[in-house]
Amino acid sequence: MEKIKINVHPTFLLFACLLIYFGQGFLFLNYLIVIFLHEFSHAYIAKTLGYSIRNIKLIPFGICLNIKSTQLLPKDEIKIAIAGPLMNLFLCLSMFALWWIFPSSYNYTYLFCYANFVTFIFNLLPAFPLDGGRILNAFIRLKSSQKNAIIGCKIVSIILCILLFGIFVISCFVNINLTYLFVIFCILSGVLDKNEKERYSFIRFSISNKIKKIVKIKNLYVNGEERLYKICKYIDNFSYINLYVYDCDGHLLTILSEKEFINLIEKHNSTDTFYSVLKYAKPTF
Repeated sequence: MEKIKINVHPTFLLFACLLIYFGQGFLFLNYLIVIFLHEFSHAYIAKTLGYSIRNIKLIPFGICLNIKSTQLLPKDEIKIAIAGPLMNLFLCLSMFALWWIFPSSYNYTYLFCYANFVTFIFNLLPAFPLDGGRILNAFIRLKSSQKNAIIGCKIVSIILCILLFGIFVISCFVNINLTYLFVIFCILSGVLDKNEKERYSFIRFSISNKIKKIVKIKNLYVNGEERLYKICKYIDNFSYINLYVYDCDGHLLTILSEKEFINLIEKHNSTDTFYSVLKYAKPTF
């Protein structure tokens, strides 16, 4: 497994210093370890499935896994997204087992367990860019287009923000909990991000990894009216595809290798049809 670069945003260091200054250094350390394990779980599954990772970046409110931009299969996106929360759940259960065997360890590991539980629940919220939002996005893309998936995720995110704000208002009459405002801020940052192509980015299958081993070659025959994203489900790390694109009359328009198809996905919207991008494809004579 190749090394993953770790980048630190300057504001992350400032945020860490503030927490330490206000006596929250141990809490910060626990959450830092928890979210590192969370993100490395994402990275490990992504690499196992044959995708390439750009880096892991430390930002003020957590850690972000940056992945190379192209199409990610919805089923793989679900596996990668759920890996982080499952790691947190596993660590929680491990702490329960540890407490049962060594009850005295509770005083030293309670905060670590609590941090895992909070991270597990928080990331399963169905709002982008949280893992729950990525899973929702992938489920919608299984039945529809990427554009509809983005719209659906934003609608759910806004509804969730309204509900959380209502809970926050209620808490003001009992015991003010600013955590709800923090969660709303995180969700809205994803909803209002105009760079949707990057925020809803996908990651690349490594062609170089495929040629290091024996793989099957699959020939796919598609109509020029087919949308690009529908072909992505046929791409995996265990075979190589060639695309034969035909018009409605059965005439061969072009032949695309898997690498050429991925280049089309990178240059165009995945909801485009082959007809709309064929001027960039290799002509067949």
